[in-house]
Amino acid sequence: MVRAEVRRFQRAAEEIAADLKSQLVADVRVKILTHTDTDGISAGNILARCLNYYDIPFHITFTPPLSSSELEELAKEDYDLFFFLDQGTGQISGIEEHLLNTDHKVVILDHHPGEFPDNPGLFHLNPHTHDLNGAKDVSASGVVYSVVKELDERFTPLSEIALIGALGDRQEFFSGFTSVNQEICKQSIDEEILNVKQGLKLVPRTSKISETLLRSIKPYLSGISGGEEAAQKLVENTGLDPNKVLAELDLESEEKLKDAILNQVKVEPTGDFKHALWGTIYTSTVEQTAGPKNAHEYVAMLDACEKLGRPELGFATLFGDEDARDEALEMLREYQEKMVKVLDWFASKRKNFKANPQMRYIDTGNEVESKMIGEALSLAIESSLINPDLPIFGLADFGEDGLKVSARATPDYVMRGPNIGNILGKVSRELGGSGGGHDTAAAARLPRERKDEFITKVSQSLEKAVAGNE
Repeated sequence: MVRAEVRRFQRAAEEIAADLKSQLVADVRVKILTHTDTDGISAGNILARCLNYYDIPFHITFTPPLSSSELEELAKEDYDLFFFLDQGTGQISGIEEHLLNTDHKVVILDHHPGEFPDNPGLFHLNPHTHDLNGAKDVSASGVVYSVVKELDERFTPLSEIALIGALGDRQEFFSGFTSVNQEICKQSIDEEILNVKQGLKLVPRTSKISETLLRSIKPYLSGISGGEEAAQKLVENTGLDPNKVLAELDLESEEKLKDAILNQVKVEPTGDFKHALWGTIYTSTVEQTAGPKNAHEYVAMLDACEKLGRPELGFATLFGDEDARDEALEMLREYQEKMVKVLDWFASKRKNFKANPQMRYIDTGNEVESKMIGEALSLAIESSLINPDLPIFGLADFGEDGLKVSARATPDYVMRGPNIGNILGKVSRELGGSGGGHDTAAAARLPRERKDEFITKVSQSLEKAVAGNE
């Protein structure tokens, strides 16, 4: 049975679609601003396909959320309709001041928490306004898909891209997808857009088994990833044909390989590790993108495009550009090799994590690039390198004298009260920086000289939040 909250969200999507139909006319000038990560790239691609269908020219920019001064400059650009995807909610005061109050029309399709003003020029759809959680129930690409499929049923195959975005935001759990994502997944399977089966979620599944093990980062296989001899030896000891690729194995052989990995990996595999290693494989049956048919591999490729500064390459690949695909797949290889080294560093520095009763944290300095620290933290947790019993904070140098902070917390932890997105946003602003995000994943930037104050204030806020919920 579909939950009442999901029905309300779906009805809201229908209303937004009806409102947009009157806006999508031939002479409208459209600007899309979308986030650089897999979910943002997927959300932008879904909307771009919709606009293409209606012959509406647009300009798309891949960007982190804009500051107030950047929004002021944006308002000077000659566009009639501004779309904010996977962002906008956290910048609503600046959007209201510089765009809405100067008679620009704005559409915000986002899944981050926040409040919206009552303004006739603003159209918005957000799961949080319908008692849903944007960290698990639907990603930004799912929000965009929910709108465009109400415009025309021919957009239904784009459910594949919506689920790539959801997987990129780690919204698939042990039991599968929830809420809106679950409905999108069900429709995609029922319409035979995706096939599903159980198997190893390692990527790429189209390479020789030993090469896949060598490059694995989700999960990172401690003692195997990055070690050519160790990866080759594991395959040989398992009795599998070393020339076979992972996708060619039958279920029994994949299970045999899974067991060998669990026995050989140099960590105590947690539930997160096992979930990252084995589960549902989503395979596309339609010809609408270039690149891998495996959704998990597509996510890894788009992650690589973002982390290596080329989100537009992933966008073009989603659009079916085969030249872009070839370059994006090379970027995936480069990214995996680079991330293996980062996770090697995390594995060697496990004792360097500091802890107090409220949090665990590590200052990586310039050892981990600021643009990779958040994903590295998530992968380290999934790979059983860090105990996630407390919120985990990773710090990295940012610019000449800045500090980038990424934070992760489990759903079980946030049920105790703390919302790390709200806490990072509040504390970073108090210290002359900025930040925010979801209850389980967030980031902030601030002056490096305020690091100790930041740790103290965040610890105090976490302690207060837990105490207030007891």
